[in-house]
Amino acid sequence: MWRPIIIIVVCLLGAGAAFYVLRERLQRQVVSQPYIVAITTDLETVMAAQGKYRAANGTYARELRLDPSPGVHTRIVAASDSGFLVEGRSDSWAGRCLLALGSFAGDSLKAGEPKCYSP
Repeated sequence: MWRPIIIIVVCLLGAGAAFYVLRERLQRQVVSQPYIVAITTDLETVMAAQGKYRAANGTYARELRLDPSPGVHTRIVAASDSGFLVEGRSDSWAGRCLLALGSFAGDSLKAGEPKCYSP
């Protein structure tokens, strides 16, 4: 007799916990979205500048001087003849975004696609 009641209570608790986790995740994404857009825009600007630099010099730049968006910081983590990895951060968001091209791209970082990680 108690078994169906226990099963219903456990299912309701599980559904409540799943709703809470989903709500928190969606709320973080909505709050973080403007910062992510600014960072990815700057990362794409770095990718375009790297393409021009490589066309002129045959290798990717280890350092570039670009005008970033307000509060956004980009850093070239690694660069070589065959690719580069750049990181972007914001003063107003604790996460970071990465963009890789060439030999630095792989399964988790697709070439030319910014990938952002929330804390």
